[in-house]
Amino acid sequence: MAKTVLLINDTEDVYHWGCYGTSHAIKDKLHEKGAKEILTVSVYEVHNLKNIPNSLLEFGEQNTFITEYPEISQKMKSSDIIVINGEGTIHDFTPYSKALLFLIYAGKTFFNKKTVLINHSCFPNTIDADAISYYKAAYNCCDFIAARETYSVKIINEILNKECFLAFDSLPLTIKSIHYNLNERRFKESYICISGAVNYDFDRSKMVAKRLLKEFPHHKYLFLSGSKEEGIHFEDAIAFESLKEYIPGMELYGATSFSDWVSVIKYADLLISGRYHYTIGALCVGTPTVYFPSNTPKIDAIVKDLKLPKAIYNKSDFIFNLQLIFRIKQAKYRNWKVLLEKLCILADKNYEWDL
Repeated sequence: MAKTVLLINDTEDVYHWGCYGTSHAIKDKLHEKGAKEILTVSVYEVHNLKNIPNSLLEFGEQNTFITEYPEISQKMKSSDIIVINGEGTIHDFTPYSKALLFLIYAGKTFFNKKTVLINHSCFPNTIDADAISYYKAAYNCCDFIAARETYSVKIINEILNKECFLAFDSLPLTIKSIHYNLNERRFKESYICISGAVNYDFDRSKMVAKRLLKEFPHHKYLFLSGSKEEGIHFEDAIAFESLKEYIPGMELYGATSFSDWVSVIKYADLLISGRYHYTIGALCVGTPTVYFPSNTPKIDAIVKDLKLPKAIYNKSDFIFNLQLIFRIKQAKYRNWKVLLEKLCILADKNYEWDL
């Protein structure tokens, strides 16, 4: 029987092309599993929810939820199964984390729907009993859970006391659908590709630029951005300007399609990034990569699982510069393998449940 799926935390239209690729893959897999209709709640809708409970005592009853969130309630009622794209949302005890955790709880407790949490990392980053209880209340409502790295799996198994399967981010599945047709370079010159970073320190732009120009003095420099609906994100424009001061010829390039985005990463001689999905994109296609930590341990965790070089940590300027020198040289001379097939096998483990 054909079924209706509610996908919560849909990122296909926003942020950047990596987020597009992830949610696009999830929808493709849901259709492949037999979904007739996919309803969605976007990541922005989750982020903008009002009056989110701050503790279990405030979770309330079904009638209260329906009154407060009528549109989401109707979608939950109309669906046969709820799929939560956890991505990097579930960390600490932020309003965004609480919102997504509360929706997981509501889908199961108030509407008795099969609830699946996939494609995500879990970093509570606290031992506060109330916060952990909030996490547990949501995770205990899940009929299937898959996380993107071993670190999250251990947290879910050992701290939240819930079974969780090791998978990976779903982005490689969309990359695989177009990768082998990317035969033409967008740029004839050899180039270095740079992207933004959640935790980027603008005060170190000069240091980064100086090191790159010393190692790659004759290369073109591209700052890669772009998304399906939002174009160049404002945070990327700010990061670009901070670097362009020291790399005057650098170009801000807004990819206009997913294949365009992947192609620019694929044919770069080096990607330097602090964004999770850009890093995964480079790993899929074998592009040498230098990465900075994100706002959670998610990049550190995947490179540990894959036995890759560590991220550059934001310690003192002296240590940062030493790491930067070493990582760039390491990236230049290391044999970077194309990990696409391996990562797709892991990503498919998000979907080992019955619709």
